[in-house]
Amino acid sequence: MAIGKRTLVAVDGTDLPLQSFLTYRLARLNAMLNRQAGRILQKHGPLKIPEWRVLALIAAHGELNGRMIGEIAGLDAGLASRTLYALEQRGLTACTRRADDRRTLWACLTPEGKDLFVRIRPLMQARQERLLAALSPEERLGIFRMVDKLMTSVEADLDMDHQP
Repeated sequence: MAIGKRTLVAVDGTDLPLQSFLTYRLARLNAMLNRQAGRILQKHGPLKIPEWRVLALIAAHGELNGRMIGEIAGLDAGLASRTLYALEQRGLTACTRRADDRRTLWACLTPEGKDLFVRIRPLMQARQERLLAALSPEERLGIFRMVDKLMTSVEADLDMDHQP
């Protein structure tokens, strides 16, 4: 596969069509989307992408704990915990412990966190609309269906990894 004037070749001498791997293309797209989102969030937040996602989740679902955030957003527990801590340190979330479970921290948005979410949400929504404008209505439906199918396939494969 040519890149500029070069061809990638595997150590065994065969062509290495990395650009034809779905995972490679999705990873590149994800990196580009993250750079784009990061610019918006830094300019208007300033927020990091995981911070934005956690703010948006709490705004949508109300009070959440780190485990719930990790499950919904697909963040590992450590990143969810660090993100909640950073948001709390900035006064965007307030974390409390409940009397029935002193181990679990529950986070909610502070008034400052709500204000920031309300200010940034239209910018991120406009970004989403610009992205989807590149696709026809049928393609939009199709891409979401395809992503859902791929996620289901990966989840099933991961579940098989845990079988004895």
